Amino acid sequence: EAVEIPKLPINCSTEVEEKDGQVVWRVVETDTRELICCVPEEDIRLSVSCKFHIFRNEEEAKQYEDPKAGLTPEQMIRTMKEDLLMRGKIPGDWAGEDVPLYQLGPVFYKEFIQPRAPTTQDVEKAWAKFL
Repeated sequence: EAVEIPKLPINCSTEVEEKDGQVVWRVVETDTRELICCVPEEDIRLSVSCKFHIFRNEEEAKQYEDPKAGLTPEQMIRTMKEDLLMRGKIPGDWAGEDVPLYQLGPVFYKEFIQPRAPTTQDVEKAWAKFL
């Protein structure tokens, strides 16, 4: 069954109401209060994502927040490409600036992100401390 997705205005908000024993989420236009759509709560799925920056001390936090300390996207891409070329992980003809990101992205993920990502067991062990 196809579900029609409402076109949301730039400024909208949600309200929750209980009606006839059912919880319903209402999406309303912020300024006019016009009702855009109503969705029963059982049809809604929420996800929460968070990112923490933890520092050893205040000096380390200041270094992180210093805009001059970071790399530009171009510098990051160039540095990662140089590393991959040195290690023979990408072909030599990828050294130029014309290699599209959709080609580099999977290699960047495989070489730089995946090896450092926590395993399912790591995540379960971490959450077990809080549950």
